[in-house]
Formats: sequence, structure tokens, C-alpha cells
Amino acid sequence: MKYGFEWAPGFVFLGMVLVLLIVPPFALIGLVVVALGAVAALVALAGAILATPYLLVRSLRRRLAERHQSTEGPVPIAAAIAQAASATNRSGLTALAGPTTARRSQ
Repeated sequence: MKYGFEWAPGFVFLGMVLVLLIVPPFALIGLVVVALGAVAALVALAGAILATPYLLVRSLRRRLAERHQSTEGPVPIAAAIAQAASATNRSGLTALAGPTTARRSQ
């Protein structure tokens, strides 16, 4: 049984550590990259924490506005007809491809 494939990540990690120990500027560059990544993660986390109340309030206001609109009186008949017409309006090609009989299919 060969274990070369299982040992490959270990060799890569050991080689990286040795290169970083032998060449200090590479170690410094690696440290800066890791530090910048950590700072970016902290900034993103802080942004998410600060944005959460705003997004929550905006969502609740939108939901309340939709509820308020749905509980208002009936829609004027012209608006209801226009809405129904736009929902069933089809382009010329799809209208030709549809059934041409006058009987409704149920």
C-alpha cells in the first residue's frame, strides 16, 4: 500500500514552513497577507452587525406597507381590468401558437 498521496499535504506544509524560516521576507509577506485577511474579516463582520438593524426595520416597514395596501378598499374597476389584461396579454407569436377554438379548456 502506498501512502504518498496521503502524505502529500504534509510535505507541502513542511516545505512552506521551511521556506518561510529560511527566507524571512517571505515570512513577513505571509504575515502581512494573513493580517490583512483578518482585518478584512473583522471589517465585514462589523459592517454586517451595523447593517442588521437597518435591514430588519426596512423589511418590517415593507411588510406592513404591503399589509396596509391589501386591507384597503377594493381596487377601482378600471385598474383591475388593466391589471388582468396585462397579465393575459401575449405577444403575437405565442397567441398564434395557442389554441384557436372558442371553447375554454378547464
